[in-house]
Amino acid sequence: MTAGPASLADRLRLDGRVALVTGAGAGLGEAIALTLAALGARVAVLDLHQDAAQRTVNHILQQGGQAQALACDVSQAEPVKAAVAAWGNSQGQLDLVINSAGVASAPGMPFTNNTEADWDRALAINLKGAVHVCQAAREWLLRSTQGRIVNISSITGVISAAYMPPYSVSKAALISLSKVLARELAPHHVCVNAVCPGFIWTPLWAQLGEVMAVHAQADSGEAVFEERVRQHVPMQRPQSAQDVADLVAFLCSAAAANITGQVMGVDGGVTI
Repeated sequence: MTAGPASLADRLRLDGRVALVTGAGAGLGEAIALTLAALGARVAVLDLHQDAAQRTVNHILQQGGQAQALACDVSQAEPVKAAVAAWGNSQGQLDLVINSAGVASAPGMPFTNNTEADWDRALAINLKGAVHVCQAAREWLLRSTQGRIVNISSITGVISAAYMPPYSVSKAALISLSKVLARELAPHHVCVNAVCPGFIWTPLWAQLGEVMAVHAQADSGEAVFEERVRQHVPMQRPQSAQDVADLVAFLCSAAAANITGQVMGVDGGVTI
């Protein structure tokens, strides 16, 4: 008698998988790292700041998971290459790559208000950072039996955000990168997808909200955030970092083996 198919709960587990999550010292990246570890993956927590990365690792270890902190600036190709190689070599494999590192940009309106430095920084981290990580991880993923890349884009990569052009453009470019890589890597059974979070109160939004509050003459960045949710989210509620982490975990699992090249929103209906 042949065994029946594995249950969905079993297919969602990530036991034996090795993951790398960028920008995992806080916000979305932290939630993703914690969730992947809880499902059994061994996780490299990569962040610009060693202390932030270590805090996330400590949380994972407290939950009984396995993780290691890596400090690295994703905008720099050589340090990324070294960090990915060190993690892959230490584990003997690398299966799951999640590009969550990102930065907001200064307001535009008009877009000519954005400096060359604004554009360079957004593209260097939000786009080229993912390029650097994917380049460094490519050979590892080709050897994996369950290779996955998940790029964290944004709803502003799908619908324009005229108030911060460099950010919006960089996130749209990340979606395009995801599709290009999905096409190239599909014959090797490596799935590549983009996830587009909506309105989530993270350190990035807190920083952006304070800048927007000045221009909108609002009481606080949080007040700006809440008003944006009321105006733009059909479900009339913000999303959470855990909402995004759950989708990423699914895309990393065996249950998503035939999902690639897709752009998935976690936005309460903003992009309907």
